[in-house]
Order: sequence, then structure tokens, then C-alpha cells
Amino acid sequence: MLLSICIPTNGVVEWVMPVLESIYSQGVDNRLFEVVVTDNGGTPDLGDAVRELDYLNFHFYKTSSQGFKNQIDAFEKCNGVFCKMLNHRSKLMPGSLEALLKLIIKYQETKPIIYCAEGHVKGGEYIECANTDEFVKSLGIWTSWSCGTGAWKVDLKDIRNKNVDDLFSHSVFLFDLRDESKYVIWNGEYEVQASDKGKGGYDVFYAFSVRILDIISDLRRAGRVTEKTFVAVKKETFDFLAGIYYHNNIRHEDYSFKIQNIRQNMGVYYGNFYYCKMILKAWWMVPNIFIASLVRKIFKH
Repeated sequence: MLLSICIPTNGVVEWVMPVLESIYSQGVDNRLFEVVVTDNGGTPDLGDAVRELDYLNFHFYKTSSQGFKNQIDAFEKCNGVFCKMLNHRSKLMPGSLEALLKLIIKYQETKPIIYCAEGHVKGGEYIECANTDEFVKSLGIWTSWSCGTGAWKVDLKDIRNKNVDDLFSHSVFLFDLRDESKYVIWNGEYEVQASDKGKGGYDVFYAFSVRILDIISDLRRAGRVTEKTFVAVKKETFDFLAGIYYHNNIRHEDYSFKIQNIRQNMGVYYGNFYYCKMILKAWWMVPNIFIASLVRKIFKH
């Protein structure tokens, strides 16, 4: 079996069932892949729903792992040569299952660490990186995105002996399975993610202004990432933080992130000047987004 599609979820039936349908409707030989769902939700609803699925390559497990560590459970249960994370709100695009199998076959012999970037980074369909520094420099803020994660099964044997970050558990697959590695960023589009409105539950400014930069800084201290790359990621993350502030603190959109201690969190890597600059940048987005929306309406008519 070449591919394990791993779907960690908190048991929301209306999200997961369309994802499963998008996989099994592609007409790919079921002997080439499996689907592993790990559910840490508090109800039996999803378990009841998937009992109707009559596929020998489908596996469902209840788990007590909290938060993002459910992803570790999903990867640990897989049996394929390559294990690919799929968000429980992300439906596979038609033909993308075959594209993932093609990706595995292409790199099955050399086995670089593979990250599926969904077209979010600059470059061609396959971006081959000689080391961790090139990889992190290419990904930038997308280093924090768990959805692109994949791992070769042979690298997962000691996964339970690794320190797994509470917020960015996928970093263990990117940086801790090997002391150093070649990487491949596959930039092909393969999924359609449903709206993430309502997403949250964690301290978003701590996560992105402190914790993810802690991870990159540790790589810098280990000599795997250069100072130049760290600074570049820090700058890109700053722009991302301004967007978070805009959507949560100005627009008050429908997210459930914890918004607290923003100045304190920003102070760890940025300081008060950049805290103030971040707020100004967020407010600057208001007229720019309004103008862009107005232009779209004008040209639409």
C-alpha cells in the first residue's frame, strides 16, 4: 500500500463525511491507499456515521489525545509507505488522489521529507531543497501550517519518543524525525478547504508571535537554519500577525481564538515598536480592503 490519508478530527460529522466522499469518489484502486480517521471528539456521532462505510481500507479510531496531538495518533496508526495529513474540512479535488500517488512513486527511492504546499509558495510544482535552511526559507510562514504535512512510514517508528509541541505538533514530522534531510515542497493544488469560520480555541498571538518562532529559533541555534532565514520568516510572520489582528480585533469575525496578552507576546521577538506597528498595519488594511472590494464591484458590473 502506497498511501495513508490521515484525518485527525474532533468528530464533526458534517465536516468529515464530505471529505471521505471526496476520497472514495475518485475511482482509485482501494488497494493503493487507506484512510485513517482518529476522533478525539466527545460524542459517538462520527463513529456511528462511518459504520455505514463498507471499505476494507477505511480505519476509524477513537482517541483521548487532546488538540493537535491527535495528528500524532493518526500517523502512528497508518500502514502506507507514505502518510499524508488531510484536514477534516478539506475535500480532495478530482484527480488529486492519483497526483498524490504519483508524488510518492516519484520520490519513493530517495525519500526526502515532503511537504504539500497547495500552491502557497513561490516556485514550480516540485521545489527541491538541499537542507532545512532552504526548506524553511522557501516555506516561510507556511512552516506553521499543519495541513501540508506528510511522512514516510519508516521514519515514524520512534515518534512516541519525540517531544511533540502542543500547538505545532506537525513540526516533529518536519524537523525532528531526522537530524538533517533533503526536502521537497510539492506545490500542486489538491484540496478545497471549507470555511474556517469558528476556528480557534487557542491563544493565537502566543502561537504565532512566540511559539512558531521558538521552533525556528531552535533550528537556528542548532545550525540548521541561518540568521538570514530566521529574520525572513520573522518578517513574514509579522505581516501574518497584522492580518490576525485585523480579522479578530477590528473586524471581529467569527473565530474563537483566545485574544490575550498581545503586547506581552509580541514583546518576546518583536518588542513594543513592532507591536504598535502591527496595530497600525492592521488598521491600514481597512481602507485598502474597502477599495479593493469597491473595484471588484465596479468591474463586475
